[in-house]
Amino acid sequence: MKKIKVAFITNHLDVMGISAVIMNYSKSINLKKYELTIIAGSPIASRYLNECNLYGIKIIELPSRHHESLKHYFYLYKALRTGKFDIIHVHGNSSIMAIELTIAKLAGVKNRIAHCHNSTCPNITVHRFLAPYFSKIYTKALSCGVLAGEWLFGKDNFEVLPNGFHTEKFKFSLDKRNSIRKKLQLEDKYVIGHIGRFNQQKNQTYLLRVFEETAKINKDVYLLLVGTGPDFEKVKSLIETHPHKNRIILYGESNEPNALYSAMDLFVLPSFHEGLPVVLLEAQISGLPCLVSDTVTREMDFGNISWASIEADPQIWADEILRIKDKVNIDRETYYEKNRKQILEYDISNNVKQLERIYQDFF
Repeated sequence: MKKIKVAFITNHLDVMGISAVIMNYSKSINLKKYELTIIAGSPIASRYLNECNLYGIKIIELPSRHHESLKHYFYLYKALRTGKFDIIHVHGNSSIMAIELTIAKLAGVKNRIAHCHNSTCPNITVHRFLAPYFSKIYTKALSCGVLAGEWLFGKDNFEVLPNGFHTEKFKFSLDKRNSIRKKLQLEDKYVIGHIGRFNQQKNQTYLLRVFEETAKINKDVYLLLVGTGPDFEKVKSLIETHPHKNRIILYGESNEPNALYSAMDLFVLPSFHEGLPVVLLEAQISGLPCLVSDTVTREMDFGNISWASIEADPQIWADEILRIKDKVNIDRETYYEKNRKQILEYDISNNVKQLERIYQDFF
């Protein structure tokens, strides 16, 4: 049987949320039925190159869209023209995806998916200008969640495909908790954790202000920041002058987030906006109580999330953190099994079947 040729298209494949989602689906799709190619601008993380080699997924690296836009789009057209794909699946946050979708149409690709992963974008002016045209150039609309779908496609004009991943990997582990906490000398501390790309959207600078107010009141709270990104050096410099810098751990990038969730006591996500944040699902699966900005979609709340406004004084967040510390008690060792039905809605083994059904519907 002839394989269906699919191309995932994304701006770049650096270490970030969209990249992780693309790789999770790429590694889980039935490669006996589908011939999969990832087409991405530079940079491409070495870990993803290694995974593509391991799984037999073709990857095409384009020049940087940010630094060499014309070359990027020229080579995208060339790749799509020569690849003779049956389906292209474009991942992004806005109607600016119209550019990739148009290039695909010009290259002769009939089935064109626009997949939204966020509930806003940095280039609102360009997004609004392209929106009327964008709505005519895709043949299928997908989103990671309801909020992201309504932002880009309007009410009821899209299908939700959750950001699937291997949920069982994020079950709480007492052994991993003890190991990480011993390594970081946090055995008897209350650890406030955050995992995310260091950028303006994730709002780590606000989190540092929140921690300042929290640490003033309680000497046993520590902050564990995990990740990297364009604001990493900025956050690092703010920590160097922070009054409680000795209680902040800037961990950097990690290949074992599951162990780090187990080591935390509370997960905090003060983002300005999100589509459907995988880190929030991972944290909840680990049985962590979470404190999250009220701009984030509520559709994946398993019942252990508290909400606060990022417009609020940091003291409000600090008070809530200390309330959770004193009053919220979750049995983390039994959490996964007790919430299994809801958790499995986000498991890649189920979600990839939905994606394959979407692809089959084109034929």
